[in-house]
Amino acid sequence: MELVAFILLFVLGSITILLEKNLILKYLYIPALFIFMIIVRIHGFNFGGYQKDVLTYAIEMKEISFHFYYLREFVFWFGLKVLYTITQSELLTFILLDILWIYFLLKIFKTESVNKLGKGAVVVLVTCFPFLFGYENIYRQFYASIILLYSYSLIEENPSKSLRFFIISFFIHNLVLFLIPIFIVKKCFSFNFKDRITIAIIISLCFVGLLPFISHLKDADPTKVDMSIAYLILFLSVFSFFIFKFKENIYNIISEIPSLLFFVILMLGYVLFRQEMIAERLGMMFIIFLIYDLYRYSSQIENKLKRIALRLVLLFVFTLPVLLFDSSMRFLI
Repeated sequence: MELVAFILLFVLGSITILLEKNLILKYLYIPALFIFMIIVRIHGFNFGGYQKDVLTYAIEMKEISFHFYYLREFVFWFGLKVLYTITQSELLTFILLDILWIYFLLKIFKTESVNKLGKGAVVVLVTCFPFLFGYENIYRQFYASIILLYSYSLIEENPSKSLRFFIISFFIHNLVLFLIPIFIVKKCFSFNFKDRITIAIIISLCFVGLLPFISHLKDADPTKVDMSIAYLILFLSVFSFFIFKFKENIYNIISEIPSLLFFVILMLGYVLFRQEMIAERLGMMFIIFLIYDLYRYSSQIENKLKRIALRLVLLFVFTLPVLLFDSSMRFLI
């Protein structure tokens, strides 16, 4: 049932992008998404479909502790406890949390005029494999990623609000700290664009250099299959493509896809320092932000066929791995 619902979302997402119709997104895809998440939760709790992390959350929501482990990410742990206290139901607690993240996801993207389907990025993200691993297992990191993405979407038009949500995301999952460089390159006080790039590169290199010394402070269990090299190859391939595309002005790469250069620097450093566990977890977060930037870039493409082609490539490249690998399929069957 869960696999069928996932494939239906994938098909609806493809149709939504092909037709560029907000009505399909609003009246077919979003209701189907809510139904899918209810199926996910019922399957997880009633048929043992969950992995370690979510089962841990189901246990921890019934307890309360002031251990530093919980205090350093208190927004998630105490928020989980408050919701459970209100609902007295593990299932209902997770359904309410799902409604909230879907709400934030829809707020991140704006409706474009001339049928450019600005909110269509939702259909790319929902079925992409970092999201699947997120709402099925690494839920705390997943939640922090969505709140952080909301913060990222606000950074240029409302920096103070963006900062507030960045802080919230940090106290959901501390790993979000490593994404500071992409926020700096988007906006950092009154520094000009080139200065922001320089500052962001320096901070990225500092993160790479310090990571071997601070990684023991953060839990980051591997997700069974080490994908850090694959993520690095992905970022390098996309970066190489845009170097060729913007060869006349390399700065345009950072202007159009602000996250890409810094993800390459960070992932390359983490892999070279053999910090595979952190690299794998961060790589999944980075992919979410890369999809966001690439989809926003697609909205600037006036040629309809090219715009749709890029969006379909994003949808297929990041969704098909779910259906091809056992590590992801185990969530759906």
